[in-house]
Amino acid sequence: MKKKKTKEKKSRPLPKKNQQIPNSQIRPLTMIGMNPALQNAREYPLHGCWIMDGWEEEGITPVVVSREQESGRIMFGVYLVDLYCLGIKDAYTRADYSLNRFERELPKLCAEDPKPCSPELAHEIIYGAMEYAAKLGFQPHPDFKKQMADLMLDPPEAHPRANHVTFGKDGKPLYISGPRDSESKIKSVISTLMRTRGEGNFDYIVDFGGLEE
Repeated sequence: MKKKKTKEKKSRPLPKKNQQIPNSQIRPLTMIGMNPALQNAREYPLHGCWIMDGWEEEGITPVVVSREQESGRIMFGVYLVDLYCLGIKDAYTRADYSLNRFERELPKLCAEDPKPCSPELAHEIIYGAMEYAAKLGFQPHPDFKKQMADLMLDPPEAHPRANHVTFGKDGKPLYISGPRDSESKIKSVISTLMRTRGEGNFDYIVDFGGLEE
């Protein structure tokens, strides 16, 4: 019997060293498990923004920024903002929610007490806290970029700031440790404040194993 000849698959040649790849062959990378629509979040119109009622007194608030996709679906970003010291403590995004589902879950997203706010105020709180924290030596939580939460926002210059938001407490940074902050994390934050602000120029409230200082 004659053996059938099998066609060899032609492999695509690898680019030579220093060879420039045409732009048409470059595809944007998408994080595994992330909705591709999030890469183009700014192309969708803003749907609404919310903050926690009483955020001025608390010094920390979730901020929810949502956008309307096709067919009335909703994408949104949630930002845990520390106005006293650390800026963006956490952030995540979701997409393709039905309007009913989004409205049903909104209280959970905003500490059970959501309060509608203008896009101008939402952006001023988020960007203002980021800028204040950067001066103190702190960067946003890594998920701000990884979750594409930065793309859910309009650019910093898109909304005029009324400068009605105060950062810090009584004119100084105030670090309040969270329940998940480890001892090493607490020491790192205080060390950074000592370096950027100096002793006596900031306050802190921390919990070392149930002992509040």
